[in-house]
Amino acid sequence: MPASTPASMAGGMPPAGSCPVINYDIMSPRPVLTAVREMAELREAAPVCWNSFGTGFWMLTRYEECREAYQAPEIFGSDSVIVLDPNPGYRWIPTNVAPPEHSRYRQILNRPFSPRTVAGMAPRMRELCNQTIDTFVGRGGCEFVADFAAVYPTRVFLSIMGLPAADDMLFVDWVDTIFDAFSDPAGQARTMAAMGAMTEYFVRVVADRRAAPRDPAADFVSYLMTERYEDRPLRDDEILQMCVVLVLAGLDTVKSQLSYSFHHLATTPEHRRRVATDPAVVPTAVEEFLRAFPIIQDGRKVTRDVEFHGCPMKKGDMVLLTLGAAMRDPRSFPDPERVDLDRTANRHISFAAGPHRCLGSHLARAEMAVALREWHRRIPDYRLASAEPVLERGGAAGLVALPLAWERS
Repeated sequence: MPASTPASMAGGMPPAGSCPVINYDIMSPRPVLTAVREMAELREAAPVCWNSFGTGFWMLTRYEECREAYQAPEIFGSDSVIVLDPNPGYRWIPTNVAPPEHSRYRQILNRPFSPRTVAGMAPRMRELCNQTIDTFVGRGGCEFVADFAAVYPTRVFLSIMGLPAADDMLFVDWVDTIFDAFSDPAGQARTMAAMGAMTEYFVRVVADRRAAPRDPAADFVSYLMTERYEDRPLRDDEILQMCVVLVLAGLDTVKSQLSYSFHHLATTPEHRRRVATDPAVVPTAVEEFLRAFPIIQDGRKVTRDVEFHGCPMKKGDMVLLTLGAAMRDPRSFPDPERVDLDRTANRHISFAAGPHRCLGSHLARAEMAVALREWHRRIPDYRLASAEPVLERGGAAGLVALPLAWERS
């Protein structure tokens, strides 16, 4: 990661200033946890730097700087949350909406994802988790990412939404296609086709519910149709955007979080045995996996010229909050490189912070806890099935594949 002193240049270079400049490829696949190690090197070199990769963007690498940016949406706006797409032709709700408008949408969406509502889903989550395990447990192995991590949270999502369970592989394929393009720019056409097909799916669902509403307690789109934004009902386009956001923000993230967590357990026997024999450790284990293997790498767009920790950011600049570095910041976490299943006072911000904190954080935690308990109840001892390197995707955190094996009972 070469660094130099920036000068006032166009394109991928920042305004004049004293902040380090790097050229760090965020797109290419790497062996698992390579990015974490590279981010650690960058974090210790500078809390803020300019990355000239692509069109250029700032990177925040330490915990306090990332937290500060999250809590200042008036400066670090959410018009775009993808650093390589600073001027998107879409407006996701509530992702790309600024306060105070954002809080009005969140009030509508918070109830179906509240701790109380999520707790009531636990029996159904266990059922769906075990249904997924049933499909491969007798084989003595699986490709964890494709066979479990992608399928189980998709089935939970469909259950919450009141959508047909038989559509699970449609959503798995759409999400895989969309996120695979982060490391395959040539796949842009496939991504657009998948986005188009998924959007059309929800257009049909919204039209169907308008014609024949269902029980709002069991059907998410019908629930949205009973809600109001200030003094008016939600429009169809708003409902459509909310549905698309829930897919993009909720399915790949849980899939990827599970994949990193189970890779750690497959390669750390003492932790695997601990989770299998002491289910009481699961809540702190979930929090530690979230800290050690954060999935969200948020982008923000600067709303006005500002100097941030000595760096001259200009209106329209993109900023990447590199949580992979921040969640292992020794200034905020004792012994941060060690995965500690008993870590207390875990102040991670892996679900972001401030007004845009992840809507589905309670659901994601519950899905992970159910997966850890149910999997290890049925498959307590497993290992990597191949000596081939496990790869992580570029652009969007996640494993390409994770082949696991165990003794058949």
